[in-house]
Amino acid sequence: MLTITMKSNIAEVTKRFRDLHQEQIPLAVAKALTFTAERVRDAERREMQRVFDRPTPFTLNSLRVHLATAPRHMEARVWVKPLGASRKRVDDSSWHYLIPHIFSGGRVALGFEQYLRQAKILPTGMYVVPGRRAELDSYGNFKRGQWTKILSALGQAEHTAGYLANRTMQSVRTRGKAVGRKRKGKLVDYFAGRPKPNWPMGIWQKVGKTELRPILIFVKAPMYRKRFDFYGIGNAVAGREFNAILDRQLQRLRAASTPMPVAA
Repeated sequence: MLTITMKSNIAEVTKRFRDLHQEQIPLAVAKALTFTAERVRDAERREMQRVFDRPTPFTLNSLRVHLATAPRHMEARVWVKPLGASRKRVDDSSWHYLIPHIFSGGRVALGFEQYLRQAKILPTGMYVVPGRRAELDSYGNFKRGQWTKILSALGQAEHTAGYLANRTMQSVRTRGKAVGRKRKGKLVDYFAGRPKPNWPMGIWQKVGKTELRPILIFVKAPMYRKRFDFYGIGNAVAGREFNAILDRQLQRLRAASTPMPVAA
């Protein structure tokens, strides 16, 4: 979490603006801290667009500004938004998917990976990456529709909007074409495993009787290098912007408190 505070001596600011009421200065400082944090957030968004490949709007909007309030909380903060218990099981920002890119290291299991582990399909300690024939969206992410079809075929899907799922592997075997989806006249379905001895474990799509397409591949824990310089960008912007923003806030207070001349 990036915390922005006033490093200079507030007594010096008070001396410079001694014509202002004393209680007005902390309010101006708090506003300047908050406005600086907003500048930091915007700069971090631009950095994400530079270092990540086609970041989604969700990722670009994943930072939150915690406002400074006078006189008790004279600091503003910028950090990732909680993803919510339904996405990560605990309300803790350390589970956020941006964290490994800020500090380096491994990531936590995504919701789909947790489902596969609970179903004893994905081995403990392994993760999934898109295979060569995965359906990806314009941002390079796995398409939600294909997730749903896979969960359905493997018997793990729940009621989702517009899609009643939960087909067991037994039903796939016994009902044959009745449970499959045809593409150009061929039966299409999914299964988990290793099709051949030298092939990777994963989730595969079977088209017709012989064609096998890699959709998800099981891999060891992925490790990420630090490539999002969150603190470097934030500290640079705060150091560059805060004093000027504070000065403008104080000048506006002075202008607002100066009596207007009365016309003769």
